[in-house]
Amino acid sequence: MRNLLPLFLLFVLSVGPAAAAYVEVTLLGTGTPRPDPQRFGAATVVEAGGRYFLFDAGRGVTVRLRQAGVPLERVRRVFLTHLHSDHITGLADLWLTGWIWGRPGPLELYGPAGVGELARHLEAAHGADIGYRTGYTGLDGAAASMGATELEGEGVVYDEDGVRIVAFTVDHGPVKPAYGYRLEFRDRVVVISGDTTYSSNLVEHARGADLLVHEIAAADADLLARNPRLGRVMAYHTDPQQMRRVLADARPRATVLNHVLELGLGARRALDALLEDHPDTLHLGQDLLRVGVGETIRVIPPPRGPSAPHP
Repeated sequence: MRNLLPLFLLFVLSVGPAAAAYVEVTLLGTGTPRPDPQRFGAATVVEAGGRYFLFDAGRGVTVRLRQAGVPLERVRRVFLTHLHSDHITGLADLWLTGWIWGRPGPLELYGPAGVGELARHLEAAHGADIGYRTGYTGLDGAAASMGATELEGEGVVYDEDGVRIVAFTVDHGPVKPAYGYRLEFRDRVVVISGDTTYSSNLVEHARGADLLVHEIAAADADLLARNPRLGRVMAYHTDPQQMRRVLADARPRATVLNHVLELGLGARRALDALLEDHPDTLHLGQDLLRVGVGETIRVIPPPRGPSAPHP
């Protein structure tokens, strides 16, 4: 037994913390406010250090978490990029259904000013349901609450067990503040853009990241000419030409495009050209696409089957 001890120690050292630096990112929803059975509302879950961190909670987030094999009760922290409806409509479902399935404490929200009021109003709106379930089924009423941390400026918003999350502002036009997030786990870095047009601040926080999850929007020129409202919307999103600039300036190891807004055949051609120009490092996101971030980066397509989204 003594002779085996040095070999055992060598094995432990070889698979220790440095070898365990691995993060898995799953795109739960890659869509926009437009209802789309193939692209649910904006939501991305990151698993790091054995914990789950959810960024935005759009339409259908609980369904996608279930499909992704993520237990709802283990999602305890949600980081909201901003308060547009398509990024928060799944929040109540996540909060209450996670509680029903055994979340051991409150759901913790982080986001811009207004998150606290959002939490309080949701609790009030669902007060009857909470009362029924605590009164007759014995569920823990304390776990049916939501904590809310309203971000003030930029900086570290979470730092526990080797996982560090930094909030930074991005340019989402009239929506101020709007945030992106940088998650660091040991030597791995994942950056979530949130909704934004080209942002030099995002570039600074994403420079050299292992993975950048970034929004994209493309529309035909004639549609923009005929529809002034659409033009105003596009002005605070990132078009394919701006995305080229982001990639050139930030140079992440890999990038996945989400919050995909595509209007017209010209938009499809523009997206295809962008992807063709970066065949090894740029990927068009789909719901339930997973990315393993380690020494190598593995992009795993969504599963096939009757309950899975189709590209």
